[in-house]
Amino acid sequence: VGKTQILRAIMQIVGISEGRSFNGREWEIEFQEGAYNYKWSGRYETVADRSEWIRFDDHDFAIVWEELVRDDTDLIFSRNNEKLVYHDIPTVKLDTSKSAVELLKEEADVAPVKKAFKKIISLDTTEDIRFRIRPGLFRFDNSSLSLREIKNLKSRSQIDRLFLIQKSNPKIFNQIKDAFIEIFPLVEDLDFDLEAIFKDEYVPVLKIKEKDVDSWIMFPNISAGMCRALSQIVTLALSEDGDVIMIDEFENGLGINCIDLLADKAKDNDVDVQIIMTSHHPYIINTIPFKAWRIVSRKGSEVMVNTAADFNIGTHSKHDAFMQLMQVDAFRTGQA
Repeated sequence: VGKTQILRAIMQIVGISEGRSFNGREWEIEFQEGAYNYKWSGRYETVADRSEWIRFDDHDFAIVWEELVRDDTDLIFSRNNEKLVYHDIPTVKLDTSKSAVELLKEEADVAPVKKAFKKIISLDTTEDIRFRIRPGLFRFDNSSLSLREIKNLKSRSQIDRLFLIQKSNPKIFNQIKDAFIEIFPLVEDLDFDLEAIFKDEYVPVLKIKEKDVDSWIMFPNISAGMCRALSQIVTLALSEDGDVIMIDEFENGLGINCIDLLADKAKDNDVDVQIIMTSHHPYIINTIPFKAWRIVSRKGSEVMVNTAADFNIGTHSKHDAFMQLMQVDAFRTGQA
C-alpha cells in the first residue's frame, strides 16, 4: 500500500541532501533540528528517459526550484533555473544538479540541516555480514576507535561494526551480547573468528555458542532472524539523541518468541531517538502505543497516512484500540 515507498522517499531526500540528483523528483519536508523548525522543498527537472529504471549509475538532473525556510518566516535560500539566492544575496554560478543544502553546507545556518539528515539511518535487513580487513584500513591493536567513529563508517554493515566494537569497546560489546542472549536464551556466547584468506587479508566470521551444543555455530549457519535481531540491537546501541532509525517490515525473519522482546528494546531505548518501522504483525502493533500508529492506505497512486485518532481508535483501552484497528478498511484492505 505504500509503506516501503514512504521509507524510500525519505532516503531519497537524504540522498538529495548529500548532492545526488533524481529525475523528476519533487519534495517538501518539515523537521526540527536543535531549537529551530525547518521546511525544505524543491523539484528536479523531468527528463523522458525510461532507461533510468535499469541503470545504476548517477546522472545529473537540474534543480528547477528549491528553498529552505526556518521558523516559517526566515528564508535562508531560494533558487531557480538561473540563480541561487542566499539571504537575499545572489551567489556565484553553482552546480544546478546538487541541492543548495549540499552546496552551502559550510554556512552556519545551513550546516544544521546537513547534520539533521546525517542522523537518518535505514537498517539494511538483507546485508551480508562478512567483510574483508585490508592492511592499514583499521587499527585493531588499540582501542582508539570511538563508538561515533564506528557508527559513521561508510559501507559497513551493523555486524561489521559489532566486530569493531568488540575490539575497541568490550564493555559495550558485552552489553550487546547480553541483550542478544536475553532474546535468544539458548545462546550462551557470541564471538568472532578471524580467518586468513590471503596474506595480510582476513575475514572476521561471526559465531555463536548454544547450550548443549558442543561446537560453535559459524556464519552462514546462524539463522537469518538472529542476524537481523543482532543488527537491530547494534543499531540501537550506536544510536545517539536525535537519530531517526527506519526499519522496514520489522518482523521479517524474526520468530514470534523474539518479536515482542526486540520491539520492547526499540521502544524503550536509552537515548532520544525516533524509530519509524513498518509492520502489520499483531505482536508489534500491540507493543507500540496506539498514539504512535500511522495507518497507511492507498487509492490509485495516492498514498495516505492517518493517525489512530483519525479513525476514532483507542478511546477506551489498548486492547480496544487493536481490535478497532482490525475493523478499519484501510488496515484490512490497504485501500482508502
